[in-house]
This record gives sequence, C-alpha cells and structure tokens, in this order.
Amino acid sequence: MDIQKKLNSIFLIVFALLMGLGAHYFQHNQGGSGLELAQNNVVWVFFSALIGLGLWKITEAKKIFYSRFTLVFLIAFLLFLIPLFYSNNILAEQSYTRLIGLFAGFLLFVSLQQMRFSATFIQRLLLLIVLAGFLQACYSLMQDYLLPADNIFGYNIGYGRPYGIFQQPNVLASFMATTLILAGYLLQKIDCKRTQIFLLMTVLLNMWVITVTVSRTGYLGVIIALLLLSPWSYEQHKKRFAIFVLTLLVAIGLASLKGDDFLAKRNIDNIKEGGVRVEMYSHSWEMIQEEPLLGYGYGSFEKSYLITHAQRVKNGELPASGLHLTHPHNDTLFWAVEGGVVPLFAILFLVVNFLLLLKAFKLSHALALMALVIPIALHTQTEYPLYHSALHWLVLIVLVFYIDNESEKIEQQQFRPTFALRVFALLIPLFCTIFMLSNLYTISKITEYERSKNPDIKLLLDIVNPLVFQDRFDFHLSYFRLSIAVQNNNQQEIQAVVDWTEQAIEKTPKSFFYIILYIAYKHNNQLAEAQQLLEYARYLYPKDKQLANIDKPAISQTEKTTSKTQSSAQAMD
Repeated sequence: MDIQKKLNSIFLIVFALLMGLGAHYFQHNQGGSGLELAQNNVVWVFFSALIGLGLWKITEAKKIFYSRFTLVFLIAFLLFLIPLFYSNNILAEQSYTRLIGLFAGFLLFVSLQQMRFSATFIQRLLLLIVLAGFLQACYSLMQDYLLPADNIFGYNIGYGRPYGIFQQPNVLASFMATTLILAGYLLQKIDCKRTQIFLLMTVLLNMWVITVTVSRTGYLGVIIALLLLSPWSYEQHKKRFAIFVLTLLVAIGLASLKGDDFLAKRNIDNIKEGGVRVEMYSHSWEMIQEEPLLGYGYGSFEKSYLITHAQRVKNGELPASGLHLTHPHNDTLFWAVEGGVVPLFAILFLVVNFLLLLKAFKLSHALALMALVIPIALHTQTEYPLYHSALHWLVLIVLVFYIDNESEKIEQQQFRPTFALRVFALLIPLFCTIFMLSNLYTISKITEYERSKNPDIKLLLDIVNPLVFQDRFDFHLSYFRLSIAVQNNNQQEIQAVVDWTEQAIEKTPKSFFYIILYIAYKHNNQLAEAQQLLEYARYLYPKDKQLANIDKPAISQTEKTTSKTQSSAQAMD
C-alpha cells in the first residue's frame, strides 16, 4: 500500500474514532457554548487531525484538487474578513475564534477533496455520521428513560427533555434530524441488508428522540427535510420508502407512550420562546437599519445590543427584558449587525452557489440532497448550533463536500511548496490538541471551583490556559482580590481593582463586572461614582435582581454577590 492510500485509511480511522468516540465525550462543566463545552474541545482535536491529513496529502501528491465551489468558499471567507478592516472594530478580537472556525471549515472542505475518495469510501464516511446519530440517540433515550435522579452525568431527570451530549434539546434535535435524513437517504442507495437494518434502527431511535425533545426547530427541520426527501425516495425504491415511513410512525407511537404528557408538559419559558425570539429579531433588524453598511463592528454584538435595547426600553418602545444576548439566535442577523452588508453578501453568495450545485441533478434528487443540510441550515436561523456544537459544523462541511463531489468536476493544479505545507500539516493538529487539552483542564478547574461550597482560589491559580473562560476567570480573581483588599483595608489594591474593572466593562459590560465595580467604588469612598454606576447598570439590566437589591441594607454585604452572580452570567444566553 502506497503512502497516499495509507493516508486515506488513516483519515477513515480518525473519522471513525471521532464519530464513534470523540463526539460523545462527557466531562462535567458549567454550560455555555463553543469551547466552554467539553465535547467540542475533543471534536476540534479530531477536526484538526483531519485537516492535517488533508494538507499532508497535498505534499505527497504535489498537486491540489479543487472544484468551483472551493473557490466560492474561499471568496466567501475573504469577504467575511473585510469588516475586520473597518474603523469600528474596537472589539474585533472577540470575533477571532469564529473566523478561525470558519477558516477551519474551509480547510476541512479542501482536505476532504485532496483524499480523492471513491464513492464507496465516501459512503463509509456518511455511514459513520449516521453511527454518531445512532449513539447519540441511545445516550439521549438513556437520559430520558433510565437515569436515576442522582446520576453521574448530572442530568436533571425533572427537566423532561433529553439533550444528549449537546446540553441543549434543540441542538440535539437538529443533529438527530440530520442523521435521520441521512439514514433515509442512504437506505435508498445501499443494498446490504445488515446496513439497511442499522439505518432503519437509526431512523427509529432518532425519530423517537426528536419527538421527546419537544423541539419546534427539530420538528420543523425534520418535516421540511422529509418532504424534500420523499419524492426521490419513492422513485428509487417504493418498498424501502414504505418501510422508512412505517418506521417513522412506529417511533412517534413509541414516544407517545412515554406517559407523562410530555407534549403538554413543555414549560412556560419554552412556550414564550417564540415571543422572545420575535423581540430579538425585531430589535436586531432595528440595529441593522441604524448601521446597514458597516454594522456595529465585529465582536460588538453583545455590547451594542445591550445598549441599544436599553435605550428602546427607556423610550417605551420595548418592555424590560431579563435577557442578555451574545447572539440574536439567527446567524444571518448576527453577521449583519456586526459586519453590515459585506458578510450578508458572503452568506448569500455561498447559498446561491450551493443551490447552483444542485442543477447537476434531476429535480427530485436535487431536493433529496438539499434535505441533507436543511435541519442544520434551518437551525442557524433560529439559534446558533454552529457555535454550540463543533460536530454540527463538521457534519455540515462533510455533507456539502459530498454534494459538491457528486455534482462538479474536480480540477487539479500543481503545488510545489510542499515543505511549508508539511509544517502546517503538523503544527495545526499539534497546537490545536495542546490548546484543547489544556482547556479541558481549565473546564475541570472552573467547574470544581464554581460548584464548591467553599471554593479554593488555588484551583484557579492552577489554570494555565484561561483564554476561553477569561470573563469568568477575571470575575473570580477580581472578586477574590477585592475581598482580600476590603478585609485588609488596602486602598491601593482596591483602586487597582477599580482601574481594571473600569477597563473590563468597556469591552464586556456584563452585570457581574458592574457589581464588582460598585462594591469597589463604595469601599474606595467614591460614593457618587458608585451611585451613578448603579443607576446605569440598572438601566442596562432592569430585571437583574442582584443589581436591584445590592444597595439594600439586608443584603449589602459584599460577600453575597459571588456564586449567584456568576450563575446568572452563565445563563444570560
């Protein structure tokens, strides 16, 4: 076996390990999104390894393979970078991680093209994605039906909705819908009876899970995708299609036997969720109208939304809200608010060119292929799954690669600077792995500290990579520093906390930083500044209970603002 075939085999092994093990990694954490969730760190380790293998393959072949859509993807990525050069990018550093993630998606797409997989090989990749869905379905049903109240996973059985490894029911539902539709698609293309049984089992379990998640996003995604998939499936194999539909009905029937009125049990927050989204969308649209060309600047959504929303509440245009958003739950609005018209054009450019890929197929087959990406694509318009789950991003890239590979002719170009590329092929997975493993260690320390009844600051001092948790890390250290300074009446140290927190609020105006600064002002004899700050903080956060009560005698002690403040900060989005 030559080196290029070995690289293909290694790629498949790494992909199998990701879908069979890595994507389901569990570690206790305090919630959040992105790299605050443990499993995403593990997914990114495999993500970077797949990129490294693809880049190394270029150096072995001494040529690069690409399609028209590769160039489209590259142009779109460059368009996304343009707003970085605007003059309003004071907070642009807060957008770097998502831009890196976008570039990583492009590199994975290119890496997949370099492997020159056969149709059978690509089919194996798609089956492995279905396997990931099957395993998540098993895990989710275990959460919902089998786990005791005091379980090692920390799952609250009273919550009533499974969320799998994703820690959010809607994110689980869109992944279940994606792998269900992919299983239904492959069912029409694969003749192996054992594989067909596996695919039908996946359809059964996934539909069962989607039903009990009570996720409107999941329901809508799977319904639209099924409508798109059905004509082609019926044309291909009527008997298989009938069995597929029957399996879906059996799954819904099994879910309905749950016996706790789960469809009616949906809590009040979820019932109101649509109304909350309408407010998010309408205010984001107002922001776009205010700054349509350049936006508010990359990285500035959280601060800009908070300030503009507070002003509209003051003007009586909106009711006071307890929400603090870092994302408007619609990716198109998010990019438009921060970057204006250019990223909006980049998104449109990608979507139009993706639709053009489908022109190569008969209409029914084109609709079936579109169905593969519908659940995740739809979810990006109601929440932010690509930020919440790295697995969603990876799967979406693989599905787009598959569709592109089926529709377009692959071109090739000689590529000679192989040494530099080999360096990148090694360094990308190396640095990514080091960063992600150190962040997993950070997650363990942050979690232990925040869950401890008597937290030991030494846990935080052991952290070597606080980057992902910088806000929370800074909060805990600043509060500890302030507490010690107040106890020792160290005015110089209190002033240092004041100076640092004033700068932190300019970048990240979170409520807990206002609380720390208010306390620091009070103990620094800056009473007028403390009162002015508190009034402004209440203006920004009209429903924050700690800000509302912090100057009341019954709870004016500074020590009462730690853990609950941080917990509310975590739950803001």
